[in-house]
Amino acid sequence: MITTVQNEVMLMLPSKRRPSSKGWISFDAVCCAHNGESRDNRGRGGINAGADGSISYHCFNCGYKTGYRPGRPIGYRFRKLLEWLGADEGKIQRLIVEAMRLRDEIDPVNPTQPKKIIEFKPRPLPPLSASIQELTTAIRLQLDYDNLGQANLEQIVQIAPPMFITAVEYLYKRKIYHKRYDFYITEDTAHNNHKRLIIPLMWKGECVGYTARALDDDVKPKYYTNHEPDFVFNMDMQTQDKQFVIVTEGPFDAMSVDGVAVLGSEISDQQTDIIDSLKREVIVVPDFDVHVDVKSGKKKWPGRSLIDAALDNNWSVSFPVWTEQYKDVSEATENFGKLFALKSIIDAKETSALKIELLTKKLYNTL
Repeated sequence: MITTVQNEVMLMLPSKRRPSSKGWISFDAVCCAHNGESRDNRGRGGINAGADGSISYHCFNCGYKTGYRPGRPIGYRFRKLLEWLGADEGKIQRLIVEAMRLRDEIDPVNPTQPKKIIEFKPRPLPPLSASIQELTTAIRLQLDYDNLGQANLEQIVQIAPPMFITAVEYLYKRKIYHKRYDFYITEDTAHNNHKRLIIPLMWKGECVGYTARALDDDVKPKYYTNHEPDFVFNMDMQTQDKQFVIVTEGPFDAMSVDGVAVLGSEISDQQTDIIDSLKREVIVVPDFDVHVDVKSGKKKWPGRSLIDAALDNNWSVSFPVWTEQYKDVSEATENFGKLFALKSIIDAKETSALKIELLTKKLYNTL
């Protein structure tokens, strides 16, 4: 049955539990003592059993999260949860086998199980948006030069909108080739878009929204986005000849190595499905910056959530040599170039769940 794994987990829950909001069941979390926190006795662990046989676990004390969905393998973090709930190795192995059996039954190529079609509705760019590529061509024609770099800077500044100069300088600094990825600027002042670099979000050749990066440090937030949830950036650039896909948080990280971005540190089930649809090795590279949580006063590493998703989906994770010096893939590319950044990611990829967990804990202490 499709709910076999879910049923087994529900039977292992502590007897002391209570229903919570939106289908969650609360009980004393079983993970805290294994993650450097004191044992929970305030019911801060939660389980949510979905109608589709899925199950989600979240601890509001130590922050441990994991889950399982029929059709997917049981990941490392979910196996640890089973262990903490009291499952012996024999039961865990039986559930792993059951999950593999269900994965074969729910395989999208099975004609009895129609493949889920993921689509995103078209959305326009901001009003008055102008393409950097088109503006570059227009300036070249007007100055009658074969190459923009040969033009007199004063002449370019006189002809080009000031925001164009700012945007091109920013792209040059980020080492993003604007002929490979088109960008836009606009005079539209809504959401301070006239002070942002606009990145179209493309899905199957069609624009389905945009994310706009502030080019002025005084503009907040840094990014303004307009798109449907669960979108994966840069899927249209993933050609069939690639052996792997690099998953990053931000769009510039993805563009710098021609990977994909989940546009944040969290990843949804639909985003997981989109990435897995490429049917190639997945290498996750999170951001490596930390901040102090205002309420708890504890150090937080948002990128850890992306590593957790990798562990739950049996994906690889990379811990490149530059992690303590640069906070993300884009910064590394700016300083070392694309080829070195790519090689450092591939060389440092780790496939063992246990080693990923150990390296994550070690790195957290140094960040």
